[in-house]
Amino acid sequence: MHTSVALIIATYNWPQALEQTLRSVANQTILPNEVLIADDGSDERTANLIQQFKEQHPTLNIIHVWHEDHGFQKTKILNKAILKSNSDYLI
Repeated sequence: MHTSVALIIATYNWPQALEQTLRSVANQTILPNEVLIADDGSDERTANLIQQFKEQHPTLNIIHVWHEDHGFQKTKILNKAILKSNSDYLI
């Protein structure tokens, strides 16, 4: 039986850090089945980075979960990302 794993990454308006994190994920020997990006209202720079990364790394199943910026609501966006996952385990 194959166990599926999702990696959840929280982000907010720091595309440089997100890019380094995604590069690290892409360099892993065993990739997660899903990479859920829980975006707490970042601007278009983050969305553009994610789209470019998806095009450059089609083997990563990246799911961008975003909501509008209404102040710090990290726990809400993490919960929304969890609901989007189809994996057995969340990291």
